Amino acid sequence: MAAKNIFSKVLPNVEKREDEEQKRKEQEIIDTLVGAGYYRAHIQGLSSFDKIVGGMTWCIEACDYDVNVDLLFHENLTIGQKIALTEKIVGVLPRMKCPYLIEPHQIQGLDFINIFPVVQWLVKRSVENRSKKADTLRKLAATQFQNHFTLDSDRELRRLRVKQLANLQAIEAKYPPKRLFKLRKAAGGGWIPVVPKDTADPETRALEEGLELEEELREEDDEADVSTEREHNISGDLTEADHSTLSKTYDDMKQKLSTDALEERNRIKAQLTLKLALEKKLEQTLAECEQLKTTVLEEEQQLKEATDQKESLEEEIRNLDNLEITEANQKILDHVKELVLKNERMKKQETQFKENCKKELAELQQKIEKAETSTPDEDMLELQRQLDMELERLKSLRLQLAKKNRSYVAIKRQLDTIPDRTELAQYQRRFLELYNQVSAKHRETKQFYTLYNTLDDTKLYLEKEMSLLNSIYDNYANAMQTPHSREQFVQQFETIVEGIRATKAKLKKKCDDEKAKRDGLNGQLLCLMEQQRKYATTVKQLTMECQRNEALMQHLKALKATQQQ
Repeated sequence: MAAKNIFSKVLPNVEKREDEEQKRKEQEIIDTLVGAGYYRAHIQGLSSFDKIVGGMTWCIEACDYDVNVDLLFHENLTIGQKIALTEKIVGVLPRMKCPYLIEPHQIQGLDFINIFPVVQWLVKRSVENRSKKADTLRKLAATQFQNHFTLDSDRELRRLRVKQLANLQAIEAKYPPKRLFKLRKAAGGGWIPVVPKDTADPETRALEEGLELEEELREEDDEADVSTEREHNISGDLTEADHSTLSKTYDDMKQKLSTDALEERNRIKAQLTLKLALEKKLEQTLAECEQLKTTVLEEEQQLKEATDQKESLEEEIRNLDNLEITEANQKILDHVKELVLKNERMKKQETQFKENCKKELAELQQKIEKAETSTPDEDMLELQRQLDMELERLKSLRLQLAKKNRSYVAIKRQLDTIPDRTELAQYQRRFLELYNQVSAKHRETKQFYTLYNTLDDTKLYLEKEMSLLNSIYDNYANAMQTPHSREQFVQQFETIVEGIRATKAKLKKKCDDEKAKRDGLNGQLLCLMEQQRKYATTVKQLTMECQRNEALMQHLKALKATQQQ
């Protein structure tokens, strides 16, 4: 009993908690497997491990990946068999290029939140593979049917093709090809196609005349080359040395003249290019000036209109001053004051606009002068200077970007040190698993303590019974010798029996109290379970109402957007 009291102080009552999200994911996994065709998951007598692992093995085999395990007829596996099976499944998933990672202890511990995406991916892969198999079998069946059977429509089409082929061969035999051209050797070498006289038509004769004309032009070019050589020779009576000297002098003069002409041409081309560029800039500047003049004229026209309006208003003001000031006249006077203020604002705007126009005109004139006086080298220097400034600015911006990146990385590291919701959820699941293991161990240890206390009490009562029986057996012979001792022995025996009955009644009362306490706790448990069911139902209804509210809000926003449009 002392051991029982100590145990109750050291290990308090621990109960195993259930995770609602885990239950929901388990039901989604079972529904997914049943929807894919694994109807064995509907069996109520199987454990969750057998349903889920059996479904994963079935999906892997449907994807043509061998796990080397037969799970369909092996249920309620031991811990070692479960570990071996989960390790084999986890080893097959990377070879199947599964995008989700999972560990054997997660499958063994029934971590449904991490198992669900893997099962969903396996089901999708198995359905795709089965559809591919079905298409392949369908094509094979169609091929075998075409190899062994022929439809009437195919036979009719074959006969029609044979008939059409015979007609085409007859037409080709009736109209064979005829030769239109022959080749003859030209005067300068090569071959020229010639049309026979009996087959010549206007088009072919025109083609032949064009070829003859091309040959005559080629002969004239050869004669022009010979005349050029004669011009180089100048005289036929010169020696070979004079001939070579004159030819060399002629070539040098020709080269020099060509070089000078090329330089002069390039210089003229550069000047023309510069002139065209300046003329283009001048045209653009003149166009801008014309546009500004047009704008100024429009503004002057508006100013004139405003001045006319101002004069008319002043005339009205003079007329109104002569009238008596009444309520109607006061309103008119207020309106006139507003118009006067508006006129003053327009004057200020006019002054500012004139100043802006003058500034823009001065800038444009400076640009025109700069364009007229600048050269390409100065433009290149200005562009180089602007390029250097932009490079410096880019360098400073890169330095600022590097500082921002360093601060960003530092802040990101600080954020990474704080666990996010996913890590906290993993910690919560691990703590729940540890809590469940401690609860199971506590329950098992508590059962051992209870068994030990029960056996200890049984032993104590048995020892008392043995000592009582031994005392009765030892004193029975002496008590039966005289009547007085016999009566005394019977009285002692009745006293012992009464004490046993009192003890029995006391223990029975204690047992009844424990039963009443148990019944009360069972009643409380039923009430709590009923409250839990009501809570789950209320949460479900609240979720549905929230979804309905969101849908109505979206519909209301869409209606408002439609009305605004």
